[in-house]
Amino acid sequence: MDKIFEAHEEADLQRRHAALAKAIRNAGLSQYVVTSAENIYYLTAATFEPLERPFFLIVDAEGQRQMLVPQLEAEHMRKAWGLHERDIHFYREFPAPAGQGWSDRLLGGRLAEASFAFDDSVPSSIGEVLKAAGGTPMDLLGDIRMIKSDWEVAQVERAARYADWGIEQILRASWNGGTVAETYAPTQSLMRKIIREVPDWDVLASKVIAAAWPAPLSAEPHAIPRLDARLAAGPHVAMVLTRVNGYAAESERTFFTAPPSPEERERFALVLEARRIAFGLVRPGVSGAEIDTTVSSFLGNEGFSEHHTRLHRCGHGVGLGTHEPPWIAAGSPHVLATNMIISIEPGIYLRGVGGYRHSDTVLVTNDGYRSLTRAHVALDQLVVGRKTARHRLMSYITRRTLGLGRRAPGG
Repeated sequence: MDKIFEAHEEADLQRRHAALAKAIRNAGLSQYVVTSAENIYYLTAATFEPLERPFFLIVDAEGQRQMLVPQLEAEHMRKAWGLHERDIHFYREFPAPAGQGWSDRLLGGRLAEASFAFDDSVPSSIGEVLKAAGGTPMDLLGDIRMIKSDWEVAQVERAARYADWGIEQILRASWNGGTVAETYAPTQSLMRKIIREVPDWDVLASKVIAAAWPAPLSAEPHAIPRLDARLAAGPHVAMVLTRVNGYAAESERTFFTAPPSPEERERFALVLEARRIAFGLVRPGVSGAEIDTTVSSFLGNEGFSEHHTRLHRCGHGVGLGTHEPPWIAAGSPHVLATNMIISIEPGIYLRGVGGYRHSDTVLVTNDGYRSLTRAHVALDQLVVGRKTARHRLMSYITRRTLGLGRRAPGG
């Protein structure tokens, strides 16, 4: 099915394509094979679910492109930008008969005999085949993707607005003694809101994660909280990750459902100061390593060693993924430039106690930064917990729906 692109999107796709063709020539290559779903989306605006059926976009040094897809997807991929119907080739359904699979069709005439490279993020099963054919794993799109166009900035900013809305809903759903399950409920509300408000909503390129990480699990930001875990004393982290039609954002806030102790207030204030220091360094020409090491040095001088601060870097790039270059980390080679989008999220993590972290999605501007997320920051706005009639009703509905009343509450 053919897709009609608006003029600004057409121009942006043409810019990306020209930049890749130039990178191919500069690398002395004849062709570049794009395999990751994110990179193919970046270059064609086409979404798909590869499953066990890989997709290949082949771009040559002169800018010509062709695509090899599963036979099932050949008609579907006519929506891809920059490809005529004659440029879309297919292979037989997996597992294919001998001689008709993706490797046979790809290596049997699609790739030039001269040098070619391919996405270095390709699964090893595909990478080994391409290397055996003379290909070199390489990342030609990383640097191109790091600098966003104004159109891309607008897409991330839209995702950021939805992430902030999700934070508001998590805080609204949270109370002292409530369950994590009740804070997951905004995920559905947020996705419904996106579906209603985004005219060209694409289910394959949109995703929402929204919930509270309760203390002490908030010290393990990549753990998964149990639905029946309770929000009680200590620092909780409300975390919302949105991806709307391909472009992502994240907004996170430390909050309390019980009055914070003096020690908790002090830690919260330290993280706010670390955040202020990090924001003060965000501008073109500053390295990601400098931001991270400066923040770590500050927290270290305040008594929080690298054991606490190195658990998580100070930030990372945001775009088609919620985690991509540039990395705001001590070992990062990246230097900030105008129209990069990053997260700023310095934190303190105390095992058995909890974590303290605000995370914002931030645009690097010509002379500094602009935060695309704007959820509440101050402590007095992030102490919730008074149980209301609405909380009682939602708690009852959630527990009945999920059968939590039959389980022992988790910690």
